[in-house]
Amino acid sequence: MLAHHLSAPPTVVVVSTAFDAVERIRRALGDEFVLARCATVAQARRAISEGRIAGALFEPRDSLGAATAALVREVRQSGAAPDSGQPATFARVSRSGVRDSIPVLALMRRASPWCAATVALLESHPDQVLLVEELDLACAIRALSTRLRRAEFVCAVWGELGADVPEGLWPLVRLALARASEPLSVQGIADAMGLHRKTLWSHCRRHGMGNMQALMTWCRLLAAAHALRACTRPVDAIAAELAFASPTALRNAVRRHLRTTPSALRAAGGDRVAYEEFRAWLRRLQSPPDETLGDVA
Repeated sequence: MLAHHLSAPPTVVVVSTAFDAVERIRRALGDEFVLARCATVAQARRAISEGRIAGALFEPRDSLGAATAALVREVRQSGAAPDSGQPATFARVSRSGVRDSIPVLALMRRASPWCAATVALLESHPDQVLLVEELDLACAIRALSTRLRRAEFVCAVWGELGADVPEGLWPLVRLALARASEPLSVQGIADAMGLHRKTLWSHCRRHGMGNMQALMTWCRLLAAAHALRACTRPVDAIAAELAFASPTALRNAVRRHLRTTPSALRAAGGDRVAYEEFRAWLRRLQSPPDETLGDVA
């Protein structure tokens, strides 16, 4: 079960007057998510502020004709510290934390005329665009389930390893865990944290993190080990999900850095082996020369 590490099902906020479509989504999601259907933007804002949000589904306008595009940023930043308007610093990011992006799905009607609200919602870059008349439940469930798997993974790993990570590196490590399935560049990491690249490099070097690509590699290995333990999906599927270049690339990375094979890792409980190796790597960060870890693509 995807949510076994989470205390209660997360909420999917829906702003739509397409009642039949919403009910189809509700039935398809089952008990994995709580679906909160809101008639107005104001109701949606209350739901966002009160619940743990896993995703959102918005039509361009609510039942009163108000545009919903303004809600997209609020959903994706739900739970984050408010922006003070001051330049980003590593300390501010450390206090606020780094959240994985919450998926937003746009629900459109084929016959609806284009309007400013429609354009604004599409320009907010929704993760999926679904048509009411051809509602693709598979797309909706896939986007939300991917988000929930990520949340479960970050929650599980941070609960085990958070105390071993130097406090100054908390936001960086949490970001790397949340984005383990994406081959992020250093610039991409800086952008995601709202920091200048030089600021990020300077802070990381002070904490012994001279190779951010090494961190991303370790987090991808942790994600692979977690998936091997938590599910029965074949190694090839896990490699594709975590954006490894090929199943062979995943097998080589596991063999090189964990000194075993994916099959043996799964049989041994997977994540426990990876946790211990990651802890050892963190300890070595403080003992120059720092360990380097090449790309595993």
